[in-house]
Amino acid sequence: MKKISLLLLLMVLATNVYSQKTNEERASKITKEISEVLSLNQEETAKIYKIQLKRFHEVNTIRSTYAQDPETKKSELKKVYNRLYGKLKSTLGEDKMQEWKIYKRNK
Repeated sequence: MKKISLLLLLMVLATNVYSQKTNEERASKITKEISEVLSLNQEETAKIYKIQLKRFHEVNTIRSTYAQDPETKKSELKKVYNRLYGKLKSTLGEDKMQEWKIYKRNK
């Protein structure tokens, strides 16, 4: 029984570490795209990366916490995306957010 418990614990930890790496990669990829499209400076790029990374961590937490409750999961994810938009808008400004929206629509 101890071996099974230990194995399960190791599997959970390994999944968590892999998930964090994936979150960092995804945040980096999106940040790079935003930075290139909007010609951001290093300070803005760093802020965007932190915002995106936090977003991916929150989304993963919500998905695992509310896996059995799709309605709650959906409403919590919507809150995350609304906060994301607000944070990006306050960091980038109205003009760059509009430019990003146009880019995403045309993509």
